[in-house]
Amino acid sequence: MLQISHKIYHHVKREKIGEVGYEPNKYTEMDIQHPVFANDPVYYYSLLNCYVVVQTTDGKEHTGWVHTVDPVSASVILVQFEDSGTGKEVTFVSGHNVSSIKILEKDKPPGIDTTIDTLFRKEQVKYSNKELTAKREALCVWLSENRVPYTIKDDLSIEVLQAALIRQPYGAEDIQCMNEVVLDNVMKLVQRMPSPT
Repeated sequence: MLQISHKIYHHVKREKIGEVGYEPNKYTEMDIQHPVFANDPVYYYSLLNCYVVVQTTDGKEHTGWVHTVDPVSASVILVQFEDSGTGKEVTFVSGHNVSSIKILEKDKPPGIDTTIDTLFRKEQVKYSNKELTAKREALCVWLSENRVPYTIKDDLSIEVLQAALIRQPYGAEDIQCMNEVVLDNVMKLVQRMPSPT
């Protein structure tokens, strides 16, 4: 286990500025061992998509395929498939409750990583050209009604305020922008857009 000790210096201000005995650079040293510095991210990475058993501090055992391990909190997300392969159970084990992790199956079946990842992805909806055109036109009308300047690019994306880009299918999650304030405002505006009737 990786052990890193950090020294944190705290400024001790015992006297007020200007009083006799005040020293501006008076420090004390304190050793802090935080659990985040003891975690081993390489070990956690090696657990991805392995079949493991997680032993908790309350004596329970949770088995499943590791989807992810948070390197800071040491929390684990496990996926367990039914024997038929259709049903699935997702278990979240908080890092403070994990006492040990033991690998039961290191050899990953082919395609298990893709199968697990697809469980956590939003299903992509396929739109026809007609539907995309209707969504783009409705969004342009909404932007015009709210007096927001926009231009339609060659790739049919919509540039808003010369800063944000809204790509197909023109939802709030399809906005790209380097400016967080503009991104937030454009997302809120798109989310408030009434759905077409």
